[in-house]
Parts: sequence; structure tokens; C-alpha cells
Amino acid sequence: MSRIKTVLAYSWAFLATPLVLATFMGMDSFAGKLVAVTGLHVHPIYTGGAIAQTIDHGSYQTLIHEPVFDGLIGRRNHGFIQVEWQPKDAHLPERIEEPIDFDADGASEFEIRLDTKTNDARITPLDRCVLSLGEVLTIADARMVRVNLKAP
Repeated sequence: MSRIKTVLAYSWAFLATPLVLATFMGMDSFAGKLVAVTGLHVHPIYTGGAIAQTIDHGSYQTLIHEPVFDGLIGRRNHGFIQVEWQPKDAHLPERIEEPIDFDADGASEFEIRLDTKTNDARITPLDRCVLSLGEVLTIADARMVRVNLKAP
């Protein structure tokens, strides 16, 4: 009986080796399919939420994400909105001044001024839900900020 178990174990290991190799070699495509099937996604706290608006300025575009108030268990009282500026050609303009209307009600919630050379940003809140401005992050030639919000 012991010999039969040994033969079965070695046979299983031999037959499973191609499956293991195929899994590791095709990890990216398998992982993508697994995630698609399970419905898993990265939490919006890390990604900034889904992109709600894209504003084209010719040489660059502004990406406004959906406001994020998600917590570990439920909705939080404070959240943020992420705004990105991505160049279409070579670089972003030296200065960007833009009103942001993230809830699409026709009235801007804040105005932002960004110096892309020094990464200095200033915000002018126009709505009481806007609290403060986070740091400016540089990703390649793009810039990104998170504006802290109070839940409505």
C-alpha cells in the first residue's frame, strides 16, 4: 500500500508541474481574469476613486475623480476628491488656474492654482464642504492633488 501511495504522489507531482509552470508564466493574464471573475477591486482610498470628469485643455487634460468617503466599515464624515493634470504633449503649462465643479451642479466648489515648476498649490474654497488641500504629487510629467472634504 505504501508503494502505491508513493507512485500516486509522484505521478500527481509530475502531472501538476506543467500546470504550475503555466500558472507562473501566465500570471498577469490569469490574475486579470481572476480579478474580473471575482469582482475584486482596489479600494478608492488608494486609487482616488473612479474618474468622473475629464476636461480637455488642448495640451493637457484635467481628470476629476469621484469624491471618496468610504471607510473600512462604512461611510466616513470626512473624505477627499482627487484631481489630476496630465500632459498630452510634452509638459504641463507652468501655471494652472482652474475652477473645479466635482458635483456637476454648475457651481464650482473650489478654485485651484498650481505652479508645476515648484509644485506649489493653493486652493480657494467656494463651498463649505471643502476643508483643505493635500500635498502635490508628481507622477512622470503629471501632477495630482487630493482636496479634503466634509461629507454633505
